[in-house]
Amino acid sequence: MARLRGKVACITGAGSGIGRASALRFAAEGARVMVTDLRGDAAQTVAEEISAAGGQALALAVDVGVEEQLVAMVEQAVTRLGRIDVLFNNAVNTAGAGKADKDFLSFSSERFFDVVRVNVLGGVLASKLAIPHMLRQGGGSILFTSSTSSLGGDVAQFSYGGSKAMVNWYVQTIAATFGKQGIRCNAILPGVIQTPAMQAWANGAMQEAFLELHNVPRLGRSDDIAALATFLASDEAAYINGALMRADGGMSCTVPHVQVVRHLLR
Repeated sequence: MARLRGKVACITGAGSGIGRASALRFAAEGARVMVTDLRGDAAQTVAEEISAAGGQALALAVDVGVEEQLVAMVEQAVTRLGRIDVLFNNAVNTAGAGKADKDFLSFSSERFFDVVRVNVLGGVLASKLAIPHMLRQGGGSILFTSSTSSLGGDVAQFSYGGSKAMVNWYVQTIAATFGKQGIRCNAILPGVIQTPAMQAWANGAMQEAFLELHNVPRLGRSDDIAALATFLASDEAAYINGALMRADGGMSCTVPHVQVVRHLLR
């Protein structure tokens, strides 16, 4: 397949997990890919995987919380790959500095600003920098990785969930501001995805508990999100703009008490 033939894509947080899977999938679909990650060696490894498979990729170490590095990222994508058609703001900070987000009464402003710096400001600034190039080209596609954590209240992750709710607002705002000029902006809201980061903190019992909440027979995989990202980046999704697309195994499609009823029916 070649859904992205002729397109140049820039993906942040592409050294592992969802970003890596998306970089590999985009390249397999014909895109030239700028692979960026906070860890330059991880980005380089993914770029080499793409090259070994016959694709074209460049690697760059980027801290999306540093505006100067975002400027360099967009400039290199344009100068070295010729254009920028797809910007996938996927880099994420789930923890941040400061105290752990387990007690609202110990809410840490240090952690909040550290998380927002990456999860919100990084993607917003990258979009601001990429949009002028997309306007000159006649259009483009911007994607953000949001989260189902943005859709409701929680008893932890007070900074992370809030940051993803902010992402949703900016996605819809960019879509409304630039949609008539050919630039689409959409968000993917993953549920529980078995990324290396998730597997590092979730033991077997936790994964079983997560699975119980799903309405599919397995937890999510990075490739599931990459497949949706590929569609949204492609011209097949030309009529989709400002969407907050859940990819959570049906976890959020039920009424809250469905798991109780399911157990009782057993």
